[in-house]
Amino acid sequence: MKWEKILEHYSRKDVKHEIAEYCTNRWVALHCEELDEKGKKIILRYDTYRRPLRIFSEDDVQKLLSENTRYRPRAIYASAHVYRSLRSREDVVDRKNIIASSPTLDIDSKDGDWRGVLEKAMQVIKLLEKYGIVNSVFFKWSGRGAHVHIHQNAFSEEIRRRIDPIDISYSVTKFIASMLEPGGGAVVEAIIDIQRVFTAPLSFHRDVDRVAVCVLPENLSEFSIDWTSPESFQHFPNAWRRFSPGEGDELAEKAFMKIGPYIAGRPRRRKHRPLDEEILDMMKRLENYP
Repeated sequence: MKWEKILEHYSRKDVKHEIAEYCTNRWVALHCEELDEKGKKIILRYDTYRRPLRIFSEDDVQKLLSENTRYRPRAIYASAHVYRSLRSREDVVDRKNIIASSPTLDIDSKDGDWRGVLEKAMQVIKLLEKYGIVNSVFFKWSGRGAHVHIHQNAFSEEIRRRIDPIDISYSVTKFIASMLEPGGGAVVEAIIDIQRVFTAPLSFHRDVDRVAVCVLPENLSEFSIDWTSPESFQHFPNAWRRFSPGEGDELAEKAFMKIGPYIAGRPRRRKHRPLDEEILDMMKRLENYP
């Protein structure tokens, strides 16, 4: 698809609105069509002042694309994490600056059949329901595969004070992936780290001429790949906004006890504490959890 058509898509008010609201307080990245000196597509994560890319309004969407026209931005990504501040490079590596995080499972097709991805996503959602996540989960087709997200506010402020948000996101994602039955036409990745980003709602895919649409679990059985067509996409705006505060707390505790914390990026004097010590320490802290 011509880049002018991609810009035309991003100029739509409904598209800019969705992207702006979703990206607020998240670290943004642009996947571009322009190639670097190694022949790889350029990914932008900082502005010319070395500040993390960010979007807080519809105007910011247009401005960000315009300022980087020479790179021909195609896809807009947003971090799994929600930050207190996004003013400097230090802000995006400071774990204490992360106020919430969205556990996300990445589902890719093994053979190019989108139905296999859909089937695996339904298995993930059914498993999440078993662990109490009913109103805080949504499906997002991302281009060649899909993401299943748990809303970051499914985890109460209380549990986020007891377990770091990134530890919640990391352990929940790993825990759910470990419970899935193998096989089928799709593969599930559970990768949450300090800088993980995912396609923003209604963004173009970095390669495929499809847009990322969000779907509620109850509508997933009706999903068709045609819903992702740039000219006639079908998107459920309330899918990623809906959540029930605290419904993920029990899962967060269970997953953390089983998987443990995300170690990389944790500030340390020499080396990080042994994993068993981290878990024992957190177990003691959780003993006082009501």
